[in-house]
Amino acid sequence: MLKLRIFIFSLLGLMVFSGLLLGQAPTGKIIGIVTDNEGLPLPGVSVEAISAKLVGKATTITNADGSYRLFALASGRYTIKFSLTGFNAVMREDVVIRVEETITVNITMTPGRLEEEIIVTGKAPLIDTKNTTKGMNLTKEAFATLPKGRNFDSLVIVVPGVNIEPYLGGISVDGASGGEKLL
Repeated sequence: MLKLRIFIFSLLGLMVFSGLLLGQAPTGKIIGIVTDNEGLPLPGVSVEAISAKLVGKATTITNADGSYRLFALASGRYTIKFSLTGFNAVMREDVVIRVEETITVNITMTPGRLEEEIIVTGKAPLIDTKNTTKGMNLTKEAFATLPKGRNFDSLVIVVPGVNIEPYLGGISVDGASGGEKLL
């Protein structure tokens, strides 16, 4: 009976110890706080960790107090990039992470130059706002394709502002009747 109890306790001890070993993950983490040059926390900073050990990259964004955390990083060498619009980007290279190690990388970012590029493209307006004359150039091809009668009245109505008004005496230009003097 005593041997059975020793065997059971040994078995339980082995299970607890092996459970602790399985609980060990072969990863590390990077934590830190990002501040500006006056010591104030910077929320919204993009943090990227790049390594040959990763497929892609590990990313996060700093919270309201400027802190960030990158978890489950495989052991190896990392390059960490911090970027925020209006500030100079900061890079930390050769940050080494070992199994179950937490590395603290605090960063101070300095304001950068704000640059903005404005490209203006424009085209000539379809309406000439500086010229008050009305007119129309009629090409030979357009003249040949337009339906025309035997007199001038049948062709002049293609000019903008010209209409045939039978109650005003024939042709009306911009509302002026045929009897009005046009200069």
